[in-house]
Amino acid sequence: MLRGAFVLWNLCFFDVERSLARRLQQNTHYPFQVQQPNVFVMEYYKDTLWKGTLIFLICVLGGVFYFKILQLLPQPGSQDQQVPLAPVPPLPCPSPALGLGSWVRPLQVFQDYSGFFVYGTLVGFWLLLSSMHKRHLVINHVQGCYQIYIKRRLWEEGPLHQIYVRLTAQMDAYGKCFYSLIINGHGLEVLVLANLSDKYEHMEFLGRRIARKLKLNYFDYLDVSTRHVIRHRPPLERDEELQVWGGAVPQ
Repeated sequence: MLRGAFVLWNLCFFDVERSLARRLQQNTHYPFQVQQPNVFVMEYYKDTLWKGTLIFLICVLGGVFYFKILQLLPQPGSQDQQVPLAPVPPLPCPSPALGLGSWVRPLQVFQDYSGFFVYGTLVGFWLLLSSMHKRHLVINHVQGCYQIYIKRRLWEEGPLHQIYVRLTAQMDAYGKCFYSLIINGHGLEVLVLANLSDKYEHMEFLGRRIARKLKLNYFDYLDVSTRHVIRHRPPLERDEELQVWGGAVPQ
């Protein structure tokens, strides 16, 4: 089980709800740490860091191997290609464009995959570069806000009603739903706590527990649901025309 800044690198693909339950037994405020009463802090690296590193290495090594093979193949117009060891006459094929009695030699098409390795290398390097900095997420109930730091610099700040725990759902081709638990908010990247489980009751229980410990809003995977738990509401806009004044109403 990964800890510290790698706590969100969830590499468990089976029984994800049990894995999350074990993490909650070890840390009741998972994935946060209690800095002081009602102040929770989490430092993390995005999981795209290891994904980008893996893509970059695979494309670089695959590209080197691919270009090595290209150097060993006979080049068009070379002597090896003009004088084959066992010349075999090509099978004639009719060409309707030239008439029924015309015969042409089939074309030999060479498929070039170099663009795939170059593009994959660039994508992997971009994911690696954009995710290499450590993030800090602070949920401060004393001040009533949450803060996101990147490289120790304040990146985003917002009220507590804009950050929440949510259960999301994905449906496969057979109509079966798989559920994931995330923490999301305005200006915050999606933080996946548990990914793709078909046990709705277990995931809902864990999501409610995490939201209760962190004192955050909890939302069900349905937009309209009676299972939402609202602890923080946006402040109501004050409309001077709708205010009720004590005493006599001015004429």
